[in-house]
Amino acid sequence: MDDWLQEWNKFDESAIDEIKSHNDDTHLEREWMSYVYEKNGKYFIGRASKGEESKIEIVPAEKTAVDTMTKGFTKKDRRWTIHGHPLKDGKIYNGRQYFSSTDLIDEFIEVRDSGKGGGRSRIVQFVVYPHEQNENGKRVIHNRVRVLVFPDAQTIVQAMKRSNPHVDPNRITKETGQNKVGSDGNTQMNDMNVDWFKFQEELGRTGHMGIVDIEGAVGEHMRSETHAKSSFAQYGLGIAVLGIIVYFVQKKRS
Repeated sequence: MDDWLQEWNKFDESAIDEIKSHNDDTHLEREWMSYVYEKNGKYFIGRASKGEESKIEIVPAEKTAVDTMTKGFTKKDRRWTIHGHPLKDGKIYNGRQYFSSTDLIDEFIEVRDSGKGGGRSRIVQFVVYPHEQNENGKRVIHNRVRVLVFPDAQTIVQAMKRSNPHVDPNRITKETGQNKVGSDGNTQMNDMNVDWFKFQEELGRTGHMGIVDIEGAVGEHMRSETHAKSSFAQYGLGIAVLGIIVYFVQKKRS
């Protein structure tokens, strides 16, 4: 079983239902974020913090304190983060179905340098996003979760070299690796010319990224059973975005 799917399978059913409920309405307007906690080998999520259409800010200590008071989770139980990207201007933007450079840069640097600075040597991230599809001739929006694993320093450095051969992975900093926002509000390439979409897809090719569809009523969702990696796909973003094709088999859970 691939690394990413092992991580997804740790989610308790109640947590999956809660993730789905956050995106039932807020995917239309507001970004949200929760911490992922682990208890008895299962993942649960804390209380969701809600932000704006394309931005969310939290104070970690305060957020953990709220989760302790409302759900009994403590800092020692905290593992990862999960956040939801809403539609933007009511439209689907494929780039928002991936992790942004802002989502990735700190984690990449921490895992890359874990042998030197003592940071986490493995990090997992989850992003929930709306995906438009056609069902029986009707336009519907399904909520999906992209799972991304930074398994260890060697793997992510090699993934960066393969996906961005012009980039020295050890020279990436937060200042040079994070994309910028131009005066027109559009995203501009970072100083190192790192294509973070390609980097994520490279991790996908080695089993460290995948997608799960969680559409359905609360208590029902679709779980990925098999998946395949696709070749390059072009989206109208000015940046090449790769797509993982994931096939789903519907399963009802009681």
